[in-house]
Amino acid sequence: MKTTGSTVLITGATSGIGLGLAERLQDRGDIVIVAGRRRALLDEIVRSHPGMHAVELDVTDPASIAAAAERVTQEHPGLDVVVTMAGVMLPEDLRDPAHLEVAESTITTNLLGTIRTAAAFGPWLAAKPDGVLMTVSSGSRPCRCRRRRPTRRRRPPCTRSRRACACSGPARPSR
Repeated sequence: MKTTGSTVLITGATSGIGLGLAERLQDRGDIVIVAGRRRALLDEIVRSHPGMHAVELDVTDPASIAAAAERVTQEHPGLDVVVTMAGVMLPEDLRDPAHLEVAESTITTNLLGTIRTAAAFGPWLAAKPDGVLMTVSSGSRPCRCRRRRPTRRRRPPCTRSRRACACSGPARPSR
């Protein structure tokens, strides 16, 4: 993977970490395309970041993803990195029967949105010598690198580097 001179599309880049990543990549000289569902916000980002590009893309809508993939690959044939960051974290109350609708909405955005975006851009990126598909998620799993003791208290997450931590190996089944 080349580390500079890339053309990068970032979904979910209209705020937060996604926008911060877009700004950082642009500062180092990459061509950056921010993607999001709110046109007015995309326009404001492009106005305040000269040279940055934008495309409307709603990860909950397969047709929107396909249209964005077509447009981006035509307008930016050098596209070689796609970062999927679009996601939601909606409050759920398991006592409320409506929580299933919230869960489905979360899964549609966070999981299916990433899968559909990867499917839309995957063939394009696979044809590139330095093509990269990167996904960012808030998902996690517990650290299992420390010896288990018969206790019910929760252990703090592992703070070791990925190389030093046994957690980076395959997931072990929960007991």
